[in-house]
This record gives sequence, C-alpha cells and structure tokens, in this order.
Amino acid sequence: MRRGGGVGINASIIGESPTGLGLYAINLIRALDAIRSDLRVFTSCPDALGTLRASVRPASALARPELGLRGHFARLLWVQTALRARAGGVLLNTVPEAILGARVPQVTVVHDLLPLYFPAEYPRQQYYFRSLVPRVLRASRIVVADSESTRRDVVRSYGLPADKVRVVYPGYDPAVYRTNGGPPGDDAYLLFVGNLLPHKNLLCLLDALAILRRRRPTRLVIRGEGQPAYARAVHARVETLGLGDLVSFQGYAGAGALRDLYAHAACLVLPSLHEGFGLPVLEAMACGTPVITSSGSSLPEVGGDAAVQVDANDAIDLSDAMYRVVSNADLRGELRARGLNWVAGFSWRRTAEQMSRLLDEVGA
Repeated sequence: MRRGGGVGINASIIGESPTGLGLYAINLIRALDAIRSDLRVFTSCPDALGTLRASVRPASALARPELGLRGHFARLLWVQTALRARAGGVLLNTVPEAILGARVPQVTVVHDLLPLYFPAEYPRQQYYFRSLVPRVLRASRIVVADSESTRRDVVRSYGLPADKVRVVYPGYDPAVYRTNGGPPGDDAYLLFVGNLLPHKNLLCLLDALAILRRRRPTRLVIRGEGQPAYARAVHARVETLGLGDLVSFQGYAGAGALRDLYAHAACLVLPSLHEGFGLPVLEAMACGTPVITSSGSSLPEVGGDAAVQVDANDAIDLSDAMYRVVSNADLRGELRARGLNWVAGFSWRRTAEQMSRLLDEVGA
C-alpha cells in the first residue's frame, strides 16, 4: 500500500439526505476505510459516514447537492480552490468533478453519460458534460466507469485511450437488501423502482401492462419521483389506458421500506432505454425478487442470465415476459434462485479492493 500523502477522497457530493451518487460515495468510503488506513475524506456531512478510521476534513456546506444548481457551482469553486490547496497524495473523485490543471494524481468515477444521450432530461447538466467533463477526465490519471457499457460510452464520447478507463462495479448493501421469508403469494404486484424520467421508459411499461391486463390483470407499483412534466405524462397515460385501478404511485422512502416493496413483489420490471449501472436489479435479486429488464446498455451486465431480458422498445415483448413471470410459479422460483446466486458476486468490499488497487497504481 502506498503511504506518502495517502489518499484524499472528494466526498462533497454527500448531502444531508443522501440518495444515488451520495449513497455510492458513502458505501465506497466505508468499504475503503475497512481495508486502508491512509484515507482523508472531505465532506460537509460527516454524520452520514458514521464512524471511520479515516481523517475527516470539512468541505463547504454551500456545495451540498440538495442546493441544486447553486450548490453545483459552489462545489466546482470549492474543488478548484479549497480542495486544490489541501489535496495531497492521490485524490479520488466519486463523481466527475476534479481539480483542473493540477499535478495531483487523480482517479475519477463516471457513473453514466445520460446528460449527453438525453439532453432534454438534463437541460443544465448536458452543458457541464459537454464542456467541463472532458477536461475533468483528461486531468485524471484513471477514469472509473460503473459498467463496461459506460466504459465504452466514455471512450467513444470523449476520445479517451481505452486503457485509461477501467470498470469497477458498485456493490449493494446486504444488511438492508436480503430475503425476508419465502416468495410472495400469487397476488403479488409488479414493481418499478427509479426516477420518473423519459429514459426509464415508463410509457412503454404502461402500454405493456394494458396488454397484460387482457390476459391476467396485475397491479403495478411505481416507486419514485422525477421530472414533473414526465410524471404528468405518466399519470395521463394511466388514465388514457384505463389503468387507474391497477397502478399505484409511491414516493421515495427509506431503505427498509424499499426492501419490503421488493420482497412482496412478484417481479421488478426495469425496461430502461439506457442505464449507467442499474442498482435496483441487484437490490431486487438480493431480496429474492425476479427481475425483467431491457437487453440494452449496462443492464445485461448487471442482471446476467438471472434476469429476463426484453426489447425495451417492444411493449408486446415486455408484456409477454411479465405474463410468463406472474403466471408461472416455477419460473419465479428459478429466477429467485438464480438471482440470489448472481448477486453474491457483487459487494462493496470487492468494489473497494478493486478501487484500492487503482489508487495504488496511480500513486506508484
């Protein structure tokens, strides 16, 4: 293990109520802290990390993600000024925000390039990904992608050398996402978990549900929030298709509530057009829940042969897959067993070990 200046971690993306990127940073830091003794963590929310062996240093509270665009600009300024002055050794950036024009060796994580592929969904982030992210990645010795699909996207979109971009899969939390008794009964529901954004392909899912209703009426629970205009379109499609008695919406809740949603579902359905990784696939499988997902982007990597893969643009194909799963207890049992076996290959410990080797490589 390299000592010298140790490893600094830019964890300014962690907010008061972490979700998504913040939870990735928290889990990675905790796992790295268990195997390394040379960490310095820069965060404005130390309580979110719990007890660490690492030295925890303050980051600007004005840079928290819940402050939206203002927080994003404050974070960029803090990285280029305060963090630049305090960084030493190797710096790990848990999102694509790095010190520009500095000699400090950096490893930077890129979770996805959705703002490039779906600019209408990310009207502000798209400009950051077009203008500053290329400079961030060039300033980094190694770029880490969440999946092979994202690695290809990064190489293709930014023209980086292929050997500069490495894949390190995220993990999931087995203390939260685990089986809770046997499989659910025949009255279980279909479940969607994710943001209400166009690339999540919810309109196609609703079309497939309308087709499925003719063969086997099945409830669908949609768990998530998102872009107001798209959320209105989703609700309107529910009314147009006459699915009001079959579809229910739930906002975000704690991890325990999400685990219970997984555990009582007949199947998770994630027919996204594009994903950088697709963590709900692992979480559902860890709870013993069968998964139907699309055959594009990173999702085949995440689900492997433990998930039923469909053409995300084909509502009939999706409807057929849902019918097979909800109507066949033997198939659900087989998918449950495959999923539990598959997720054993993913852990934050493994993520941290692979990331630690890259940090040592950069600092050598």
